[in-house]
Amino acid sequence: MKNPFSKAARLAAIFIFSLACLCTTPAKAQFLGGFFSQQVTKKKLMAEQLAAYQLYLGAIKTGYTITDKGLTAAHDLKNGTFVLHTTYFNALQQVAPVVKNDQKSRATDSLYQQIRSLFANEKQWQAKQKLLNPKELQYLDQVSTGLLAKCKTDMDELTDVLTPGKLQLNDAQRLDRLDKSYERMKDKHDFAAYFTAKCRKLALHRQQQQKEREQMKRLYGLQ
Repeated sequence: MKNPFSKAARLAAIFIFSLACLCTTPAKAQFLGGFFSQQVTKKKLMAEQLAAYQLYLGAIKTGYTITDKGLTAAHDLKNGTFVLHTTYFNALQQVAPVVKNDQKSRATDSLYQQIRSLFANEKQWQAKQKLLNPKELQYLDQVSTGLLAKCKTDMDELTDVLTPGKLQLNDAQRLDRLDKSYERMKDKHDFAAYFTAKCRKLALHRQQQQKEREQMKRLYGLQ
């Protein structure tokens, strides 16, 4: 014979378990929903972080490109400035026709040649006439040597002014130097002409004195 109480107890237990399951289902559903919601949130956050990181990398790349272009532009600008400076200084080394054809350069050279001729002719004449004493002849030679050395310095500067690549000067500066070279050479020419004339005058005066003495000797019969 079956125990009616035991069957009722089992039914009661099943009912209580079913009720407990029904009661716990919303909590379990809430727990599972929260879990999946957190996973979705994490994935969304990770996606946002990845997008931000990619944007950061893009900004760095863009910044590098800008910097690189800026450095390239600065380099090009520097090179361009260098080219301009080089062109300018190369232009200064050239001699324009207005400088080459300036009459002062030819006039300066002509004065220099005249100075050389003045001293050369005077020393040759004095050596032949023998009217100056050795010290006076030595002084004449020292003056001519010193003055011609200064003339040579002026002529070297003149050559530099007229030679491309020697000096970095514009046309006005070159013409100014030609003018100054001419004036200096003219002063030297004037001095050379004055000095050689004084030497000649001294020698001629002595020559005249010698003639007068010879005439006096002949006049008075002196030997």
